[in-house]
Amino acid sequence: MGSLKFVLRRDKCRADGTCPIFLRVTHRRRSRYVATGIYVDPKDWNEARQEVRRSHPLFKTYNARLKNLRLEAEATLLETGDLLRVKVELKGSSSRSLLELGRRHAETLLEAGRLWSYKQQRVMLNKLEAYRPDARLEDLTPEFVEGFQRFLESRLGNSTNTVRKNLQCLRRLVRYATKQGLLDPARDPFLHITYPRETTPERRRLQPEEIRRLAELELPPPPAPLTRARDMFLLAFYAGGMRFGDVCALRIDNVQGLETERPWLRYRMLKTGRLVEIPLPPEAVAIIRRWEGPWRPYIFPVFRPNDLRDGVTMRRRISAVNALVNRQLKDLARMAGIERPESVSTHVARHSLADWARRRSGDLYAVSKLLGHANLKITERYLESFDRQAVERLADKLWSDNV
Repeated sequence: MGSLKFVLRRDKCRADGTCPIFLRVTHRRRSRYVATGIYVDPKDWNEARQEVRRSHPLFKTYNARLKNLRLEAEATLLETGDLLRVKVELKGSSSRSLLELGRRHAETLLEAGRLWSYKQQRVMLNKLEAYRPDARLEDLTPEFVEGFQRFLESRLGNSTNTVRKNLQCLRRLVRYATKQGLLDPARDPFLHITYPRETTPERRRLQPEEIRRLAELELPPPPAPLTRARDMFLLAFYAGGMRFGDVCALRIDNVQGLETERPWLRYRMLKTGRLVEIPLPPEAVAIIRRWEGPWRPYIFPVFRPNDLRDGVTMRRRISAVNALVNRQLKDLARMAGIERPESVSTHVARHSLADWARRRSGDLYAVSKLLGHANLKITERYLESFDRQAVERLADKLWSDNV
């Protein structure tokens, strides 16, 4: 039997400095190279161990793929002894495997900077692998999709909305396969599939009095962890219901006219890329000034030097800090005497601002722009769970005099 070795082709480096990994198959003194589709920075490749180093954010995925490719090449070479057959088989296997195609699709999203879509696709692929690790493109039928839906509901216990999102991610993969010419549009399984109906989740929010109690807690000065958690939550509320990732990435140069009477915040949302411009109230300005420190140009000390090398590493750091801050917010809510402290999280700041803005202004369009939503329908769905109280207040007002 011949030999197989992964080779980092430094002669084929891309403009971003990453180089492709090829599988070199040698048999009877002849060699052929098979592209793996994986590109890494040379510093992330361990030649001796024939694997991607742990320093790469996708090392587990890449190494699993390399292992599978090697096993397939060994089996084909042992069976046929034909180098060309090995190359053809590996290329065909990669293009027809549903998981391999899904990983390639996810990487295209990552390369395009669509980090949120990339994360959603990766979560869906993990579930798809648990359902049918050997699934191929030809298995994509309405029955396959329905079986995957039942798996999500019964085996994983996913909620209706989570099931719906995972099916939408699978549909995204189907469209990618169609555009690549790997799937006949007439064989799109979703032509015969109806998504589960979306349900309105309960959106926890705090009342202005509860926000005030949080703000008045006696806490150590910055950069104390509890103080950071509290102030990140408050700034998210006062700065138009910012998402936590945007609060983490907020820089001092996003604040214009800080020394004037009317400072403005100007930034692009990490999730959507939409530009947000909003005047800052004095409460937000006071928080920004309080957090002057060596972590500038960022408002809060969140990132470490290596966290900003690429979008994936940055997003992972934000997720880790988000989990920590969510635990701290529950402690802060107990200290402030807030009911149901276990349900307080960073995103509650966005819910709270949305509800408060709607009640104060009554202008749905303005609230939509404040939250950075693409259209009013998103805002309507976002505020739908708050409508019960509005109806209750109206009923009380209508019948308070027992007319």
